[in-house]
Amino acid sequence: MRRHAPVLLIAPLVLANACDGKPPAEWSRTAIESAVAPARAGKRLAPASWPNGARVAVCLTFDVDDEALALGGGSREPVTLSVGEYGATEGLPRILALLDKHDVPATFFVPVASAMLHPDSVREIEKRHRHEIGVHGWIHENYRAVNDRHDEERLISDSIDYLTELLGRRPVGFRAPSWVFSRHTTGLIREAGFLYDSTLMAMDSPYELLSDGEPTGVVELPVDWSLDDHPYFGRSGTLASPKLVFRVYRDEFDAAYEERTMLVLTMHPHVIGRRSRITHLDRLIAYMKSKPDVWFATGEQIANYVKNAG
Repeated sequence: MRRHAPVLLIAPLVLANACDGKPPAEWSRTAIESAVAPARAGKRLAPASWPNGARVAVCLTFDVDDEALALGGGSREPVTLSVGEYGATEGLPRILALLDKHDVPATFFVPVASAMLHPDSVREIEKRHRHEIGVHGWIHENYRAVNDRHDEERLISDSIDYLTELLGRRPVGFRAPSWVFSRHTTGLIREAGFLYDSTLMAMDSPYELLSDGEPTGVVELPVDWSLDDHPYFGRSGTLASPKLVFRVYRDEFDAAYEERTMLVLTMHPHVIGRRSRITHLDRLIAYMKSKPDVWFATGEQIANYVKNAG
């Protein structure tokens, strides 16, 4: 029998103050529990089987950061901004063409600033009638740096409203910019009514998100830095081999296939859209499609399935 994470029943005032003013080596048990309580793994939601008897669910996700990544960090330097702009001019068209070629869906998490600067990008994603668009902040802000519950709530709410008006429907998926939560974020995405989040990393399979010891009803589709293109290919002073990086992705897929669980890949148009890398994504998708019983799905489709299956 699988064991679930214990529920932490800690008063909100204690959660806010137990760690304040003391170095970690002096924290009490209550302080340690309060430090981890804002976002925890709850019930495992991996289903006994995926739709139509599929062995594995594959969710291809793309964070359409474009210039928002630099702008959210306070940069207005033209060369840095042009790196993000490449995602709209070259990267996203290549990605959409590749997904068309393989006839597979994907989820695109879009900061509002990217949608403002490149409305044609959103229209190109939408006109396929196969993909999903989720919330990825207003200007790729860092919620921990925002450091104010009211301001963070406003940013999330404004992001939902803008994308709802643009898309004609309310987005149901959320991914925090830079994969950073504040202590308020879990509660805010629950209050906002999101079906699922895809930011945290506590399991390989879907799970229910807990906030301060309470089940939220929000499905977590977990990610990991090893399955993100940016740490490998970002401006780090090293040149990663696309072949070796995609070997990691392939090995993860093979393990997920054997475990009958899930694979979530996180990619960025301005990163993966480079010519030397998109060809390897092409080969990876072809490899995954060569296996029987693989379900390519959006985050919304997976979250709905595991929630209803449970």
